[in-house]
Amino acid sequence: MEHRQRRRLACQKAFEGFSPNLTGCRNPSEVLLVASLAAEGYFSGEIAEKIGKTPKAVQKIFRRYNFPRLHNREPPRLEERTGWKGGLKLAKGYQYLRCPQHPHGTKHGSYVAVHRLVMEQTLGRYLLPTEVVDHIDGNIQNNHPNNLRVFASNAEHLRVTLAGRCPKWSEDGKRRIAEAVKQRHQRRRDDAALANRG
Repeated sequence: MEHRQRRRLACQKAFEGFSPNLTGCRNPSEVLLVASLAAEGYFSGEIAEKIGKTPKAVQKIFRRYNFPRLHNREPPRLEERTGWKGGLKLAKGYQYLRCPQHPHGTKHGSYVAVHRLVMEQTLGRYLLPTEVVDHIDGNIQNNHPNNLRVFASNAEHLRVTLAGRCPKWSEDGKRRIAEAVKQRHQRRRDDAALANRG
């Protein structure tokens, strides 16, 4: 059964025995029409198009006459949603796969980087959150097991991958680093002076 049919059945069940209190209502036929369309599973935007009102006006009728709450009633399954790409998404060039049962999935949607999943499958265990997976050839789209290696920490990863490289600092960047170092040393001296007084 597809999403619209499931939603229509759920909405019909929610509206069973419902009759709005129309005392003081200026346009009771409109309210009854909105109720019948809502009971058929139409969304407020679709109802608004049919009756020539805005979706906000339809939602106001929902609230004023205490319609049953239809928000998130029988939501579409992931594969039924528009724009669903099989749980694969791209973020900052990295591929992420939706893995609801993964212990280290993201907070929103339980996504895990594909290169981490490939390495976990190769090692036969979950990676620790502190472990870093590196693409040997530098191509972050190449997630072949032969192109991946694991480092215990980001510090170890940077030590290996940046070895022999000279960063191209701008003059402004060098100046800001020098100022930050001076401020850190000054704070330490001030803290030591306070400790000696006390």
